[in-house]
Amino acid sequence: MNKNQYVELLPIFEDNYVFVLVDRASSSALVVDPGESSAAIDFLTSHDLKLKGILLTHHHPDHIGGVQELKARFSCPVYAPLKNKTQIPFADHYVQEADSIHLAPFSFQIMELPGHTLGHVAYWEPQHQWLFSGDVLFGLGCGRLFEGSFAQAYTSLQRIKNLPPESLVFCTHEYTERNLQFCRILSSEDNTPLLGNAEALDQYASDLRTKRSQQRPSVPLVLSTEISTNPFLMAQDEEQFRYLRELRNRQ
Repeated sequence: MNKNQYVELLPIFEDNYVFVLVDRASSSALVVDPGESSAAIDFLTSHDLKLKGILLTHHHPDHIGGVQELKARFSCPVYAPLKNKTQIPFADHYVQEADSIHLAPFSFQIMELPGHTLGHVAYWEPQHQWLFSGDVLFGLGCGRLFEGSFAQAYTSLQRIKNLPPESLVFCTHEYTERNLQFCRILSSEDNTPLLGNAEALDQYASDLRTKRSQQRPSVPLVLSTEISTNPFLMAQDEEQFRYLRELRNRQ
């Protein structure tokens, strides 16, 4: 792995992250889902980085609130889902399934992943095996369905599940501790369709306690770990997924 290229996580609001993809060699960066601008501005200016682009996964305010200020300050292009053109009229480029973006040294393939919202996209960087997934998948959980159907959300998660197991998933919220509580509740449900790997979940919980006690993020997620512990990725069909999502909505 090129140590000159890395992802910086900037905490904002109560539990959001803004992602900054840094290339030290060119002193440049990209920003993903800036819900507000100040954290990114402070990081970019303190590290003397040129902002080359902003990538947006969907239209919710906590993902786009800082875009226009960043765009005005750094004169950089904004990439947004084509299906969110109405909600994000200030983007410069609109992307859809199978599009490719090259912002040297990073390249991305666009995956449309509806469910949380209808227009939601993810940005897959195959060289580093990074997935910027917005609110589709979380640590031990998944995003609520605000616009899409259960079938769409289940299919979107299956697409993520089919990526290389060593992939790192950069989800935009720190929800893992809350979702671990749900997994513990789920294990006590007599009629749950799946319980997952108890030993793997215990190890996950131990690692999570260590990270959070040191005020480190649980993100990025290691996809192989999520596959063995995340109940929403273990759902074997749409009905199991629906059961889990509806149960989680009540917790």
